[in-house]
Formats: sequence, structure tokens, C-alpha cells
Amino acid sequence: MNSAVEKLLPDNAYWKYFLKICSIPHPSGHEEKLRDFLAAEAVKHGLQYRVDQAGNLAIERPAASGCEDFPQIILQAHLDMVPQAAPGVEFDFLRESIVPVVEGDWVTTGNRTTLGADDGMGVALIMEVLTDDTLKCGALRGVFTVSEETGLGGAEDIEPDFLAGDILFNLDSDVVFTIGCAGGSRFEGKKELESKAPGGNLALKLTIRGMQGGHSGVDIHRQVGSAAVEIRNLLSAVENMELASVRAGTLHNAIARDAEAVIVINNKEFEKLEDIVKAFAEELRGKFLPAENSIITVQAETLAFMPEKVLTAGSQAMLLDVWNKLPHGVLAVNPDNSTETSSNLAVVSGSAGTEWSFILLVRSLYDKKRIDITEKALTLLRENGFAAGVDSQYTSWEPQWESPLLEHACNIYKSITGKTAERFVIHGGLEPGMFCGINPKLEMLSFAPTTQSVHSPQEKLSISDSENTRKILRKLLENPRSSCIL
Repeated sequence: MNSAVEKLLPDNAYWKYFLKICSIPHPSGHEEKLRDFLAAEAVKHGLQYRVDQAGNLAIERPAASGCEDFPQIILQAHLDMVPQAAPGVEFDFLRESIVPVVEGDWVTTGNRTTLGADDGMGVALIMEVLTDDTLKCGALRGVFTVSEETGLGGAEDIEPDFLAGDILFNLDSDVVFTIGCAGGSRFEGKKELESKAPGGNLALKLTIRGMQGGHSGVDIHRQVGSAAVEIRNLLSAVENMELASVRAGTLHNAIARDAEAVIVINNKEFEKLEDIVKAFAEELRGKFLPAENSIITVQAETLAFMPEKVLTAGSQAMLLDVWNKLPHGVLAVNPDNSTETSSNLAVVSGSAGTEWSFILLVRSLYDKKRIDITEKALTLLRENGFAAGVDSQYTSWEPQWESPLLEHACNIYKSITGKTAERFVIHGGLEPGMFCGINPKLEMLSFAPTTQSVHSPQEKLSISDSENTRKILRKLLENPRSSCIL
């Protein structure tokens, strides 16, 4: 662990666990090292644990003496993190440790990589209370899921017994208190497109860099734009170009920050293209927010090599047309103007002579709308010869605006912060959307410390709000009687 950083943080088990989590590589699909560490901690503290077939971990803490008739509470967080590095930063998320730094009230990585506060903060909160034998509370179960960031896979395949209980606190949403969430559908279209030898004599790489990006369930309504959309707009503005390859976006739930395309033109068109690129860069800088401490850049770089293949005119026209018609952005809003339904055109990739791919994530508070928009996009792809289908989906978590649990939590929040808690339905997908289909009787709340710019290298975690959240959680565990009616 980073001892210099540890000295700048409050002296408690939460921060010790958080820094340890940062030191263990745990991107989606590679959570086993972190899971093994938590299991070893359970054994060290005399707690029972089990792992289900999906790779989810459950740690049981028995009720303290005198608290045996308290409700069974489940504390849940996910093990995996989104691996994103800033342009120019070489980082191996499978082998290297995240390096936190303290900047005022924030823990960050200095804008180098994602921090993993989503959801290392939730894992640390749970481990602190599970291993604190001075805490007077009822029976607790810590549930740590895998593959949340790649489609809620662990929650989808969770052992139902892991969710046997009365109350579930999901520690993954930094809006206090979250009481509902959108459902989501992730889908992909793939097709190998007809190609030919280039007709032009000048190869160029077009790049868009420095867009802010962010979480498609949190930032889709903001003026962050999408490099996966804007690279298509740039390509469409270039006359007589031949498209060789595109690479835009990386993950289905991250708004694309960067994009590049290799094209071929005649060298007599280069001066005109330079004017287009310059004007396009000015337009993007006028419309969208850049990454922190950065500016949005659009560049055309001359390549020393000529690609062997480019798309035929017909294939290129079809690709750009489908690309333009696929939905992206906010599609509908709630009465309070929050996002109700959206689509993230997350990844566009392909090279002439190989397979081309579109990956999208549609979210909605209403499952019917989500399904309808997804089906329309799938129909568009299939009508143009793409093999397309949904590979992951989850239902929405319908909000309960009035409940004993919510009222009790709001009272505790006010007693600790002096503020009135709000009640949110968020657009991001949360695992309770899956859980309510497995155990409909669970009373659920989601909360966590304040974060910013999750899923991007600008991700940061509030120190002061982490301390408040620790206190809120402990109060809810020590005094659950007012939080539910059994």
C-alpha cells in the first residue's frame, strides 16, 4: 500500500481497505485476486465465506449478542472496476497497482487512470463493518459480485441464497438516497464488409482526442459528446475519401472519449481536408466539454504506408448510413427533466477486409421503452446484413417513494450531515434491478460516498463524504428497528 497517501487519510479500516483494494488488479473478468484477498480476510476474522458458480463472494457475520432478532441485512458491492488510462499513459491493469494521490478533499490518480472508487469504496465500506467486532448489529452478509461493469453478469447469475434476507444496502450509488434505477440492454452488430484496393494516393489517420467521456448512465445528458459519433460526422464531411479502418470507444457503458479512422484520399484534396479538420475542431470545442486539464483536438496525420484495403463505395455508404441512424444520447426525460431513456453508441470498430462492429447500450426506467428502442436498432442492423443480438440485459428497479427504511435512513442522514436527503431514481444500471427479480421481498436502498467522473481517468472520491457515509451505514446497522416492519 501507499504509506505516504495513507498518512494523509483518516486513520480507520475503511481507508486501509480502500488502499489495499487499489493495490490489487481487479478489472472486469479478473476479480479473482481481490476475491481471494477478501476471503482470506474473512478467515482471519473468523467469518464464514462461500463463492457461487458465477464467482460472487458472500461473507457471513453472525449477529452480535442481544441482536439476534434484528433483521437480516445484506451489504452488497461489486468487485470489478473499469480499466481506463489517459491518452499516452501506458498502464497494465492486469498487473499494475492503481496509484492513488490526495488532492484536497479528493482521492484521485492525478488523471492517469481510473481510480476504481466504483466500487472499491463499497467493498471497503462492507469490509470495515464485517471485521469490526465492536459493532453491535444483527446478522450481516457481505455480497461481492463480479462482472458488474460488463453487464451485471455476476448479479444476473447470482446464487439466490446470497439474497435471502430482509434489507439490502447496495453501496454503489453516490446519490443519497437512490431508490430505483433504469434497466439496460447491451447489444452488438457485426458484419464483414466488401473491400477493394485503394484508389487514392495519400493515406491519413484522423483522430479525435480529449473529449470528456464518462459513465453513460450518469453523464449522457451532459455536454460531453461522443467521439464515436463525432468521428462519423467528420468522415461524412470529407468528400471522395475511402475508409480503411475505425476505432472509437472501448466499453459499452463508457461514453467514447477518443476515436481514430484511417482514410485514403488524393493528395490534391489534402489542403481542403485540413480546412475541414480545423473547422471541425473549433466546432467540437464550442459544443462539448473537454477532459479535465485538456482540450479537444482533431488532427489529420499523414501515414507513411498505404492500407492494403478500403471499403467499396457501396459498403462505405451503407456503413455511414447505419452509423448515423443508430441512436445515441438522451431519448426521453422524466417530468423533473432527469434522463428517462437513452442510448450510448459506445464502440465502433473495424478494418477493411475484416469484421466491423457496433456496440450499444440502451437504458430506460421503463422496460417496454428499452425493449422497443433496442428492437428498432437491431432491425436496422439486421436489415443491412449485420448479425445482431442482445448479449446482456437487466430489468429496472421500480422506486418505492415512501417506506420505513427510506424514512429512517433520511433521518439518520440529516442527523449526521445536517442536510435533508433527496430521493433519486438514477439512469445508471444498478444490481438491485436484478435482485428485485430474485427476491421481490427485499427492501433496498443504494448509497455511497460522493465520486466524480467515474469510468474515466479523472475519477475521484471525496474523503469527507466517505467519512459521513461510514457513519450513516453504522447507524443503520446499529439501529435497524425503525428501518423496516417485519
